[in-house]
Amino acid sequence: MDIQNKTVLVLGGWGLVGNAVTRKLIPEKPKKIIVTSLRKEEAESHVTQLKKEFPNLPEDYFIPWWGNIFVRNEFKDTDRFEILNDPVKRKVLLKDIMEEMTPEVLRESSIYKLLTEHKPDIIVDSINSATGIAYQDIYTTYHKISKAIEDKPSVEIMIEETEKLLCTQYIPQLIRHIQILYNSMNEVKTKIYVKIGTSGTGGMGLNIPYTHSEEKPSRVLLSKSSVAGAHTLLLFLMGRTPEGAITKEIKPTGA
Repeated sequence: MDIQNKTVLVLGGWGLVGNAVTRKLIPEKPKKIIVTSLRKEEAESHVTQLKKEFPNLPEDYFIPWWGNIFVRNEFKDTDRFEILNDPVKRKVLLKDIMEEMTPEVLRESSIYKLLTEHKPDIIVDSINSATGIAYQDIYTTYHKISKAIEDKPSVEIMIEETEKLLCTQYIPQLIRHIQILYNSMNEVKTKIYVKIGTSGTGGMGLNIPYTHSEEKPSRVLLSKSSVAGAHTLLLFLMGRTPEGAITKEIKPTGA
C-alpha cells in the first residue's frame, strides 16, 4: 500500500487502536493525517500531543475532527438520548435510517461532510462500530415499551415509544452506514478502506462473562457480535463491488 504523500483519515484515532495506527503511519510519510474521535476534546488533545511528539512536521499535518459518524452532520455533536427525546429530531433520525437512500440523506450525513471536506485517499477505520450500534440496547427499549403498553398509554406516548424502538434497530442503521460510506468514498475517489474489526467478545466464545447484569452469555454482547458479523459481510460485498475502494477488514481476535 503506497501511503507516501497521501491524505489518510484515521476514524477513531483517539482510541488505543487508532492511536497506534496513527504512529505507524507517520514513518510512511503521508501528506497529512486526519484524526477523529467522538468528542472535540479527545480529537484536539490527541492532535496536540502528536504535534509535541513530532515537532518537525508541518503545522497542518495532523487535523482533528470530531462527532458521531452514524448520524447526519447537524446531529454529530448531539447526545443520542437528546435526539431520541426530541420529537422533531427523533423523526429526522428515523427517516434517515428507515427511508430510501436519497441524495439528501447522503449529503446531510456527517461522514459525507467529513470525506468531502478532506478527500482522503486512504481510510483506516478503528471505530468499534458494533459496540456503538449494539449498545443502544434494543432489549432495554423493549422493556420500556412493554411497560408503557401495560399502563394503557395515550396515542402520543405509544407513537414516541414506537419511534424510539425503531431508532434502535441494529441492522437498518448498519445498512445505512455502509450505503453512505460507500457512496461518499466513491464521490471523493478514496482508494483504500481498512477496517479494524471485532469479534464482539474479545476472542472468547459463548462463555463470555457476566458483564451486563443479565443472563450469561449476555444478549447485549451477543448482539455486538451479531452486528460485527453482519458488518463483515457488508464490507465483503463492498470490496467485491467494481470501481469502488479496495476494502479490507482485519479482525485481530479472529486471527
